[in-house]
Amino acid sequence: MRRRTLLVLGGGLGAGGVALMLIPVLDRQQPVTLPFVLGIFLLLFAVVLLLDHYFARRKAAESDRLELEQRLSFLVQHIKDYAIFLIDPEGRVMSWNKGAEQIKGYTEAEILGKPISIFYTEEDNQRGEPFLNLKRALDEGRYESVGLRKRKDGTIFFADVVFTPIYDDRGGLKGFIKITRDITEQKKAEEDMLSTLQREKELNEMKSRFVTLASHEFKTPLSVILSSVSLIEKYPETEQQDKRLKHIHRIKSNVANLRQILNDFLSLEKLEVGIIKNEPAQVNPAEIVRETVLDLEPSLKEGQQIRLHSDGRTRFIELDAQLLRNVLNNLLSNAIKYSPEQGEIDCRLHFRPDALEIEIRDQGIGIPPEEQEHLFERFFRASNSTGIPGTGLGLSIVKKYLDLMGGRIGLVSIPWQGTTVTVTLPAGDPFDHNQREG
Repeated sequence: MRRRTLLVLGGGLGAGGVALMLIPVLDRQQPVTLPFVLGIFLLLFAVVLLLDHYFARRKAAESDRLELEQRLSFLVQHIKDYAIFLIDPEGRVMSWNKGAEQIKGYTEAEILGKPISIFYTEEDNQRGEPFLNLKRALDEGRYESVGLRKRKDGTIFFADVVFTPIYDDRGGLKGFIKITRDITEQKKAEEDMLSTLQREKELNEMKSRFVTLASHEFKTPLSVILSSVSLIEKYPETEQQDKRLKHIHRIKSNVANLRQILNDFLSLEKLEVGIIKNEPAQVNPAEIVRETVLDLEPSLKEGQQIRLHSDGRTRFIELDAQLLRNVLNNLLSNAIKYSPEQGEIDCRLHFRPDALEIEIRDQGIGIPPEEQEHLFERFFRASNSTGIPGTGLGLSIVKKYLDLMGGRIGLVSIPWQGTTVTVTLPAGDPFDHNQREG
């Protein structure tokens, strides 16, 4: 209100002064000196008032601007989620805030005057990325990028960075405002989501492929079972027991094949979603091997036998018994399936001071050398296994079991001579069974 009053008063005095100065010009009978001098005085007084008003307004505007800058500076300094700082035209740090210190690890005293290249990885600096970003901001008026940045301690994080050039009143470049936000957690969440989606996609593809596989693989065993059941009905006499037993064995063998197909798929699905865990306990691996062999005896072909061997002092070892059974069942089932009748299968346990080795050797069809690198891929089956039931999942499942147990698997195979599979499991310090029982 006061400023408006001064403006009106000054305008009125100025107009009055001009009017007094014009009186001698309009009325030549009036004396020139008094009105003219009075008009000049009023005009000067009006100019003083107007100048005072002008400078008062400028001072008030400057005061408001300084107050706004102080408030903004205070706000920027205390923001902790964003690094907000100024860069000079040459790319050196001119200011620093709490957020920058928290995100990047440098204090204000350590970083002022340093080039922004200190925040970039070596690869980005070799490409000239820091100054390319400044140039893009100049060309486009603003530039935003997402990439890797480096902290004081050398750790790398994902950052969303915005560069904005700032100019003085004459249009000269004063520097840049740089705003950095740490988006590492956001990126990790995105990657986890993409990984989950990818796993679901693979699992759905696996299910679809399994349905196709199962519809094909189930036909032969079911046909054999149905045929054998029909033939058994034709042998009611006691002296025909041998023929009945032959077909009963065929039924058992094909039921075992069907069970293995289902077990393979269910095991792989549980492994994929993380349901199966490694839960080690003190167990006797030799006993687990014997039990597994006994369980598989009904699946042996005519004349086949599994021979057990053991080297070193038999002892208890800390491992997951069920996972070991699954591994042995899969490997021994393969040896039975791919070996001929009358074939011998050797299963040997080597008790090492810090490891347990289980070696399974068969006299089967073997695996072509050029295909052996694919053995642990899902659904892979060797080219010479045509006509033999199977899913192509067994070895990939065994590999996942062993990964959970911290073990490893090796394989040597010669086509039509046989295959030797070696499983190695960590055994830790020898555990005396007698001490355990005591």
